[in-house]
Amino acid sequence: MMSLRFWLLAAGFDVWWTLAVWGRDRFIIFLLISSFLMLAFTPSRRRLWVAVACTLGIMMDSLWCILGLFEFTDSAAVPAWMMALWLGFSAWWLWLLGVLRLKVYWLIPLGAVSGPLAYFIGMNLGAMQLQATPLYVWLALAAGWALFLPLISLPVLLNQHSLRRS
Repeated sequence: MMSLRFWLLAAGFDVWWTLAVWGRDRFIIFLLISSFLMLAFTPSRRRLWVAVACTLGIMMDSLWCILGLFEFTDSAAVPAWMMALWLGFSAWWLWLLGVLRLKVYWLIPLGAVSGPLAYFIGMNLGAMQLQATPLYVWLALAAGWALFLPLISLPVLLNQHSLRRS
């Protein structure tokens, strides 16, 4: 059974994510400060990978915008609030993965479903608009996230695997 701390941190991230997507530029200072605090509270051995995961996420969103799948509201590129969201998500995800200890084969369907779902919710909160046929957008997001989530999880998964072998 998960601890109260786990549930509070998971619920806290969901509230933070909703505030980031719903509030966007209105709360940019709060989002930037809080995302950098999440990075600061990340164990030092994991900070570089959080930065790599954040960069890969921003690159993935940039690619989708360049390909014309969607665009963010009031922005020609990935906006600052989304970059802050990527930093916060990367720190939170690598922490959560260490607690949950999911196997890589679970990360593929989890990414394929949860990634597009987050964008769908964001779209309904007015954060982005689809620019291509919805079926293509959701399939591209599902495929991208099915690859992305296991990829950014590799350091935690490999560390867990090496600890079990020791």
